[in-house]
Amino acid sequence: PRLDGTIAYTDRDGTTYPFISDVVNSSPSSDSAGRREVISAFAELAVPVFETLDVQLALRMEDFSDVGSTTVGKVAFGWRPWEPVLFRGSWSEGYRVPNLVTVNEGLVARQNSRTDWACEYAQVESGAPANTLDCNNSTQRVAEGSDQLKSEESTNTSIGLVLEPTDGLVISVDYWSIEKDGTIGLFGEENHMTLDLLYRIQAGTANCAGATFNEAVVRDDPSVDEAAVYLAAGICPAGLATTVFDLYENLDKRTVEGHDVAVYYDLATDFGEFSFSYNGSWLDKFEQKAGALAAELVAAQASGVLPGYIPIDGFADLLGRDGNQDVRHRSKLSWRYDQWGASVSALTIGSFYQSSLTLADGSRYVIPAMTTYDATVDYRTKLADTNLRFRLGMRNLTNERAPLADRYFGFFSDAHSDYGRSLYLDVRASF
Repeated sequence: PRLDGTIAYTDRDGTTYPFISDVVNSSPSSDSAGRREVISAFAELAVPVFETLDVQLALRMEDFSDVGSTTVGKVAFGWRPWEPVLFRGSWSEGYRVPNLVTVNEGLVARQNSRTDWACEYAQVESGAPANTLDCNNSTQRVAEGSDQLKSEESTNTSIGLVLEPTDGLVISVDYWSIEKDGTIGLFGEENHMTLDLLYRIQAGTANCAGATFNEAVVRDDPSVDEAAVYLAAGICPAGLATTVFDLYENLDKRTVEGHDVAVYYDLATDFGEFSFSYNGSWLDKFEQKAGALAAELVAAQASGVLPGYIPIDGFADLLGRDGNQDVRHRSKLSWRYDQWGASVSALTIGSFYQSSLTLADGSRYVIPAMTTYDATVDYRTKLADTNLRFRLGMRNLTNERAPLADRYFGFFSDAHSDYGRSLYLDVRASF
């Protein structure tokens, strides 16, 4: 109750819930509630066009009481000109409906340290001595759901080939593409403050009293000294940014393309049954185009209105950047003979670079590829009417450590783990 406003606190400046809570050093969290009703309809046709050609047609319609309706379709085919060869392909549309939180969440306030780029611009462009302005402060971000959200929409295409040259051997190659539009997220505090700077640059200093800036950014009144620095930089004065209101929005457009290769082979011998599998996935394209307000920032920097030292990040080519590795390999070799079994598997995560770091010569800081191995030994037996399986396994057989990165624990946790070697015993029973 001291966090959700049931018991409210008001400070000496008159600030109260939902911007502060009644618990020291704890941000307020509003109660939220939401509901939706959904009407769905789905139809699918499997069409045997020829003896060697099958076509699938599908259509889905869903109507949501809070975010409108969506209709998507799918067309797929499988053509086997002769028994060992299969050509396959598909085109489909997809959607992701805004969840109940992003639509209905009440005001949620959090304190974060952020750079105020309007302040930074004034500091640099005015030529004032270093640190005349304090441009990195604790700013309150106030997030809130939005009933204006629409579903994320995607278009997916794939084309592939499956070969079965001999008994037990299957090889497949698939090329695919996913294009997603209207990604749901928060614009971000620093982006909002950069947009506020853009509006100040466009306004100049001719009519600061009547000019309108980014209303999502709430600022204190500037002091006389602060105002002088801003005016010297050619923009209207801005005080300390205290609060940024950030609604969930449909934002950017993302395109991902790649290809996959898979190999499966089963072999029966006098020494047991062997099974091998390999899956390789390559990203060929990973791009994100700015949408909504972000497009204004990208266009302004491209035209030179916003200087290059102000970061407008996360757009254009994201391949190989910050955990978006361009290749991933997974393989496994298994053996089974009577009651015994064993396996060894390998996982390789490709290299990528960390955008926030550079080497001394200015080149990218590349986080190298990481390969880990797992192994298991199984024993199966029967006790009364119970089937038992005992498995002794070892994860990260070679005790591989995650590559070094500039993150909280010294590695890039979005891509890697750093658990080290571990041993486990797994017992399963079935009746």
